[in-house]
Amino acid sequence: MRKCELYAYVLLVLISQSNTILNVASETVKKNCLDIEYWNEKGFCCDKCHPGYKLKAKCPERKTRSECEKCEPGTFLDRLNYNDNCFRCKECNKPHSYETSPCTSTSNRVCECEPGYYYKKLDHSSYECKECKKCGSGQHETVKCNGEQNTKCECNKNHYPVKGKNTCEPCDKCQEGCPDFCISSTPHNPVKSARPTSPPDTLPQILVPVCACITVLALGVFMLYEGIRLWKKKRQALSSQSSSPAPEDQTFIIKVEPDTICESVSFTNQPETEQSGKLPDCVPREIKIHEFFYFVLDEMPIGRFKELVRRLGVSEQNIDRAEQDHRNCKDAHYQMLKVWSDSGSGGGSNVLPFHRVQMFVDTLKDMCLINCADNIENMFLSQNTSASH
Repeated sequence: MRKCELYAYVLLVLISQSNTILNVASETVKKNCLDIEYWNEKGFCCDKCHPGYKLKAKCPERKTRSECEKCEPGTFLDRLNYNDNCFRCKECNKPHSYETSPCTSTSNRVCECEPGYYYKKLDHSSYECKECKKCGSGQHETVKCNGEQNTKCECNKNHYPVKGKNTCEPCDKCQEGCPDFCISSTPHNPVKSARPTSPPDTLPQILVPVCACITVLALGVFMLYEGIRLWKKKRQALSSQSSSPAPEDQTFIIKVEPDTICESVSFTNQPETEQSGKLPDCVPREIKIHEFFYFVLDEMPIGRFKELVRRLGVSEQNIDRAEQDHRNCKDAHYQMLKVWSDSGSGGGSNVLPFHRVQMFVDTLKDMCLINCADNIENMFLSQNTSASH
């Protein structure tokens, strides 16, 4: 028993190390491309398109050039790229804004705000013109309102700020902003104020390596536990199959394609009229795409999402495009999953075949995201299995 558990743990470690080595080797090959080139999936480097041009067709073989075409009016690309589409120029249509630089194929349109307003960015592509702040009574201006900078004000000398108001009042007692009213006539005693110096705190220096050791140990125990659990699960399944009694009469198994898996139907040598009424209907194992995607987005760790879609075959170009088109992280991840689902076979416009979901779960298990894989499997695969019975 202990030897089998040890073998299972060693096998898991070897698999994870082999995947890491393959990934490093692949990345090393890609790094050999120049800055003006990109990695072609066929196994060689292609030249990028110049600013103002988008990629129309990749280079078909080594020492050939990519086919590029100029961006349409109202769009731009301001750097070397291999994008399929150009970015749309922003519009200077906000109140109190005007255009200072037009949109070209190599540069975005530049907008500024009218005098008395400053440019405030809301996100990567959105902005608004906010009215400049005006200094109140008892204040003076330290920074002028200009460009993306709002006005900054400070209280005049011997004035203090009034809480909740944009004004300052003259000092009449010792308080914040009134240092001249806080001068004490009693001489300062340096002996009383002196405090013994304490040695540097060594507690953080001890806690950091201890916490690191605990984390590594916990991770090792978790991987060992999951490996043993999967091994036991497979062993129980094999033992249950081997221990099940064979039927006395001859059994026939009906098999269908994976996209529409049906329950295996066993029947004995009985008349055809009796058997035809007992055969169950074929229930396709298909899942609605939007339900599956939103469940995955809630379960999947954000920090490992790109690794997942890369393993599923989504290209770096489609990942970058999803992040450019969707500033919201969840929307960008949804678009990456949509690219993956569209690249597969089977299903329909709004459904995902069973075998694609099974591949998704197997990929999560290869990434050691066992809990996430189990939750998705219990939510969709187990329900489809039960539905077919």
